[in-house]
Amino acid sequence: MSECDDYFAFHLFAARFANDTEAALFAFEQWEAEPGPDATDAQYHAWEARNPSWRLRQELGWSIDSDFVELIPQQGHLEYLESMIRSAAQRQRLHWLVLLQYSHFILVAHAGIAHFGQSLALPSTLSLDYLGEFNGPHP
Repeated sequence: MSECDDYFAFHLFAARFANDTEAALFAFEQWEAEPGPDATDAQYHAWEARNPSWRLRQELGWSIDSDFVELIPQQGHLEYLESMIRSAAQRQRLHWLVLLQYSHFILVAHAGIAHFGQSLALPSTLSLDYLGEFNGPHP
């Protein structure tokens, strides 16, 4: 296996959350409790329409497969994140970004984004700073 095969392309975002719980509520799908067996069809359909809620997907406006999203706390996990980056120059860039005091990083694997052949608009959002694509064709 070549060195290239050991790495996957991903987009990296950074944010400042108060704690891990707040970060997880943002980064992952959230589900309300399912209606009980006595719920009407209308109540159940309304529940289905509201669930899941997912702030990350709402802010980015992408169709994302949740299996390709990883939340990485900055504290104590920088080496892990660096180990996923092929380029020494990109690892160095990450060091500079960490100095900006982000609390968490959100990694979205390129393979988990359904963009239907269209180019991805990758802006920062109200909650996230877009740090770029890593290990991909557009570093």
